[in-house]
Amino acid sequence: MSLEDTLLGQKPMFDDFVARGQRPLSCYHFVSVFAWKDFFDFEFVQLDGCLCVYAHQPEGSFLYLPPLGGDLSMATVEACFKRMGARALSRIENISDKQLPLFQGRGYNIQRKADEYVYRKSDVVGLRGNAYKSQRHDYNYCDKKYAPCIRPYEDEDYQGCVDLFGRWAKERMGRHQDQVYQAMLNDNAQVHAVVIRHHRPLGLVGRVAVIDGQIVAYSFGYALDEKTFCILFEVADLNYRGIAAYIFNRFCADEALGDFQWINTMDDFGMPQVAWTKKALHPAKVIASFTVARNREGHENF
Repeated sequence: MSLEDTLLGQKPMFDDFVARGQRPLSCYHFVSVFAWKDFFDFEFVQLDGCLCVYAHQPEGSFLYLPPLGGDLSMATVEACFKRMGARALSRIENISDKQLPLFQGRGYNIQRKADEYVYRKSDVVGLRGNAYKSQRHDYNYCDKKYAPCIRPYEDEDYQGCVDLFGRWAKERMGRHQDQVYQAMLNDNAQVHAVVIRHHRPLGLVGRVAVIDGQIVAYSFGYALDEKTFCILFEVADLNYRGIAAYIFNRFCADEALGDFQWINTMDDFGMPQVAWTKKALHPAKVIASFTVARNREGHENF
């Protein structure tokens, strides 16, 4: 059995434990683990009635998510840190704001991560009023000039999507010389390819935009809960003006998303340009997440 099949075999157990509690952040879906399988060695451990997802690297380990399966207890947290040991990487990622009080005043090092952006689906589909004047203009321009065909992703679209990412990343690298950003693009080329190839067993919904027989944009997402749909990623050929606004709008309006009230577009990676773009869509909610580690000095850093 391949590594991919072995990891996918953990999905039913992961889904079961996630369903027992709230899903406050986009990472409470199995794709958030599977997407990074080539970067971490994941281990699933049941502890105190919870499921703990450890991400191992040669330098150490960390808990990829808080223990899953219900209310978080300090006894379980301490058991997790004991298992990780005192190495520098030891931490718990993706703590929600509702879980944060458990750690405050206990000498943990608390760091805020990049926020997630959540929109009313009716707002980003309707694009009504002055607030959405720019997006409405881009959508209408693209519709009139190119009349893109938006359709479900099919397996034969794989290479077209990979090629599009390559063109998009090359253009981005030419504009941004920051080494961290360029490394992120290289990592995401691998992540997108893996996720797209396994979209079906991961339970993803995919759409592509086609102009003159060529894929010029793609977007994939998933149901986080009964009210929220997450846009996992979206890539658009910016040589086609307005195509990003177009596929985002059409995907949100798709009949497959008919029962959802909220659209979560995940975080901004701590990048000002991405944050500006997401804020321009006027989020109804901005959701904070945190990383918690042991503070050797015995005081909080938050």
